[in-house]
Amino acid sequence: MPDALALMRLNHELAYWRRAWRVPVLWWRDDDAREPTWQLDKLLEIRADVPVTLAVIPDVDLHPLANRLSGVAGVTIAQHGVDHENRLPEGGPRSEFAPDAPQVAINAALAAGRARLMAAGLPPTTFVPPWNEASERLITAIGAAGYETFSSGIHGRSREGLRHIGAQVDILRWKGTPHFRGRRRIFDALRLQLETRREQAVFDEPIGILTHHLVHDDEAWRFMRWFVEYAQHRFAWRGLAELCKPAAVTAAAGVAADPLFASRVGAVG
Repeated sequence: MPDALALMRLNHELAYWRRAWRVPVLWWRDDDAREPTWQLDKLLEIRADVPVTLAVIPDVDLHPLANRLSGVAGVTIAQHGVDHENRLPEGGPRSEFAPDAPQVAINAALAAGRARLMAAGLPPTTFVPPWNEASERLITAIGAAGYETFSSGIHGRSREGLRHIGAQVDILRWKGTPHFRGRRRIFDALRLQLETRREQAVFDEPIGILTHHLVHDDEAWRFMRWFVEYAQHRFAWRGLAELCKPAAVTAAAGVAADPLFASRVGAVG
């Protein structure tokens, strides 16, 4: 019953959007890819034709991953840090870089990671800091590496010359062994994101769905298979490359020009 009530409230919020002639925008980010795995195959099968962004850790030979993704449409790449190894004391904030790491070394490490992705044929569109780190020295390095956007979870913020694209709805809980967060919590989180955008009249601000294919349990897989179908006539999925376009270009298209709009408004009962 709690799940059903949460879904009813989500659908009620979506009804407000339909009455406002608006379609909420979703994007999908999946973290920690390094190489081909059965979990990656399952992710690509479940997503059907929905665009997905793979946040790739550039510390291994990336050519097998590039070969697996060759010819696969709708997949964009993000650089997921450098090696995803924490170098701060356990129990506190985490970072790939020690407190005394000089800025020039951090800049060089990020640039080298980006170069490895490029050399493998996996050009990254944005940067995703491990553990949603948003320290000033890391932000400086992201810009120095040539990125114009980054994604660090819910609370990241845009800086001068560096736009933030949030991934607000994580389907996993990370306390103890990673496990499915639960439908009620996901429905509530998604509804709150929708309510905030509607109340602030920022209808085009995307909502990010965050997954980690390597640690999904059966419930997480079942939910994502269901959610892809559920979202089909209720949301507009967008690829990261489109979201990274300058705001003026996106606004010029307008909601009315959205090819999804005419067929989707009023289609949900």
